[in-house]
Order: sequence, then C-alpha cells, then structure tokens
Amino acid sequence: MSRYLRVIALIAAIMVNCGATFAKPDQDSANYIMPGCRDSITHSPGNPFMNGRCAGILETLVGVTADVCHPAGVTVGQTVRVVVKYIDDRPARLNEKFRTLAYEVLRAAWPCKH
Repeated sequence: MSRYLRVIALIAAIMVNCGATFAKPDQDSANYIMPGCRDSITHSPGNPFMNGRCAGILETLVGVTADVCHPAGVTVGQTVRVVVKYIDDRPARLNEKFRTLAYEVLRAAWPCKH
C-alpha cells in the first residue's frame, strides 16, 4: 500500500508543478471572446452566453466611451462585424484583452470629430 501512496504523491507533485499546463484560459482575451462574436455574425447558436458577452462588451464601449462616435442607425451586428474583421486580420494579437482591442477598433472606425 505504501508504494501505491508514493505513486499517488508523485503524480500529485507533477500535476502541481505543471500548473501552467492546466491553467484556465484568459477569459478576457480576444482569443476567448472572439468565438462568441463570430457565432453572433453567422447566427450560429454556439454559446449564447458568449454571443451576448461579445455584444454586451461592444454596446458598453460604444455607449460609455467619449471618443467613439457611433453613427446613428449602426446596429450591434454591424459593430460586431467591424470588430471581428479587425481582430481576425491580426491573429497575432488574439492573446490581448478583447476590450482593449475592441476599443482600439471602435475609435479607429468611428472617431469623434471634436
């Protein structure tokens, strides 16, 4: 029985030391949120929570950011398409925070003319 316990202890130690292997994905990264954005564009059921999370983040950025002047009549779907196109064209940046990238996109797409 003690050999069995040593094997269990060894496996546990390996798992603890390899914590990065089992780390949770960064739930704020573009890599994590973009599938929900893409699904909302294609009207794929995918993960409805993630579809809503994407749309909610973008609606919030448009609504509360002083230097994004969203044109009247532009829909949430159009906003999602603009953001998805921009981020998909820059796959090396998928590890960055989705909100940061989305803000960058919206400022570039709809800057305010002060």
